[in-house]
Amino acid sequence: MSAEVPAGDKIEVGQFHSSIAAHGGKPSLQIALDNTSLSVYKECPRKYYYKIVCGYRAPGIRPPLAWGGAYHSVVELYDLLIVKGEDEQTALRAAIRLAFSLAEKGFGDDTARTLTTLVRTIVWYAANYRARDPLKTHIFGNGKVGLELSFRFYLPQTISGTNDKYVYCGHIDKISDYAGGTYAVERKHSKGALNDEFYARYAFSAQIGGYATAGKICFDTELSGVIIDGAQVLVNSSRFGRRVVHRVNSHLEEWLDDTLLWVKLLEGSAVANYWQHNTESCNKFSGCEFREVCSKPPGIREAILRQVYVVERWNPIEDR
Repeated sequence: MSAEVPAGDKIEVGQFHSSIAAHGGKPSLQIALDNTSLSVYKECPRKYYYKIVCGYRAPGIRPPLAWGGAYHSVVELYDLLIVKGEDEQTALRAAIRLAFSLAEKGFGDDTARTLTTLVRTIVWYAANYRARDPLKTHIFGNGKVGLELSFRFYLPQTISGTNDKYVYCGHIDKISDYAGGTYAVERKHSKGALNDEFYARYAFSAQIGGYATAGKICFDTELSGVIIDGAQVLVNSSRFGRRVVHRVNSHLEEWLDDTLLWVKLLEGSAVANYWQHNTESCNKFSGCEFREVCSKPPGIREAILRQVYVVERWNPIEDR
């Protein structure tokens, strides 16, 4: 039987501060989780331990993350100023100024992810949806604008041996009114085509279920689903597309069942303090960033991590 989606069990922003702790006698147990953390665990528990628990990452700028974060920020500013009544040119100039500021540290060596492509993409985004964007930014009853919304809610599962519950966290780019419904909007960019294959990867995404559940619990809003707001970014061109991923209550119950099971498995790894190696994931997506570490004898892996990798902890409960 499916677990019942919890209602009204949200956590106010600022109320919860700890993500990973030696909780309930369990070493390195992550008690505040999000889709990013769980996705890494699903991929490989050992990678999860290195990346999420220890906070290691390969040195250098990661262009998809650096450029993608900047793109989110400039589109958010543009949307916000439009909602506040600014004219398009004023909003666009402010977004371009922000793009220049965010590009000061650079985006790495990817020729499709540069300051030039960032400015072009926001300019073309504005032109593409000018005066005819069917997605209207949702305004809540208290006047809050539905942009860049962090959320947290308790999962209906206690940490073994305690009365404390796990926390699920996340961040919604935008909530929009569209075609008589209300939807979360998730911005994604890619160098590949915005075709059926691109959108198919989100049809079963656990991230989508988390958003729809958060809508009910944290924002008292029934979300009909999530709209993937895609941007294809090339060296000399930017293209745009959108597609709706619908979610109903039975989808949310299934998402919760799956999530609780993965949390149980993760807790088991923490209790045993053993993070098994999923060798089927080593060569995916151009190769795991820890592939070379795992190829070395166990006794020297920690020394390699300390010498070669940098520490940059992922914090699911960090407000944006």
